[in-house]
Amino acid sequence: MVIREEIEKLVDRMNGSPDPIRNLQAVYQFDFGEGNTLQVRFKGGKAELVDGAPYPPDCKLILTEDTMRRLMTRRLNAAAAYMEGKLKMEGKMTVAFRLQEVLKSYV
Repeated sequence: MVIREEIEKLVDRMNGSPDPIRNLQAVYQFDFGEGNTLQVRFKGGKAELVDGAPYPPDCKLILTEDTMRRLMTRRLNAAAAYMEGKLKMEGKMTVAFRLQEVLKSYV
């Protein structure tokens, strides 16, 4: 399964049970390389997945699809991935940490 489909299923779960994202107002950009970029925008208690980068990101994460998959399934901690160089981050660090907390609610 391609990462977009996996993220789309996660976004659907978030929208189906929005309590953990109710107060989250942020745009996360995921750069997987070779022009493969996705954004997840949290606004008004909803999550929206979009292709490309139409919104200014609050947090930009540069990683491989495999690293993203491992983060989404909690087989890899974001801090460990960052320290190992598997994850690069640009933007607000606090927003990045918030995403990890949100993921714990849905995985």
